[in-house]
Amino acid sequence: MGVETITLGDFEQLRKLINSNPSDLIKLFKARKKDNTYIIPLLKAPWIISIDLGYQYSLESNEGRLSVEGVSFRVLSKQARAIAGFLASNGFIYGTYIGGRGRFKCIRVNVTVPIGLTIPLNNVEFESTQAYVSAHEGKIIVPECSLINSTGLTTSRLIIAALNSQAMGNVVVEFSTLKVLYL
Repeated sequence: MGVETITLGDFEQLRKLINSNPSDLIKLFKARKKDNTYIIPLLKAPWIISIDLGYQYSLESNEGRLSVEGVSFRVLSKQARAIAGFLASNGFIYGTYIGGRGRFKCIRVNVTVPIGLTIPLNNVEFESTQAYVSAHEGKIIVPECSLINSTGLTTSRLIIAALNSQAMGNVVVEFSTLKVLYL
């Protein structure tokens, strides 16, 4: 398999979202209607890339913490911030923080509409979650400190999400053959 390249931030989907009527929100974005509000699922947001891993993996095993190889990032803006990790069965993301120069073992960040991105829609909300991430050091791996009280968590999805508007169009993700392993 060759290398597949995807730029974070689907501007065509964002344009469709901004120009959507209620019917489009339900059909194109799988929105749920609650009272007068349409709620867009996390995986349908234009600032999220979601890859089905094809199997349900435990976040940790006797062999170590879940990791994936075959994914690399090019960050074209110093201000771009994103996360890459595994969407777990509890709805949280566990992985790495892309961008910036800080070295840290584990932080919790909110994954919602990217900071600095204004979406001029009334009565539309977006599902959000939290991510537990460590500084990116060349691999996507479940941070060790995030596994307290997480026995039994599983995942079948790799998620890459823009945290700020500068990440959209400025984080290039290159996929080769994905290899899931425990480290």
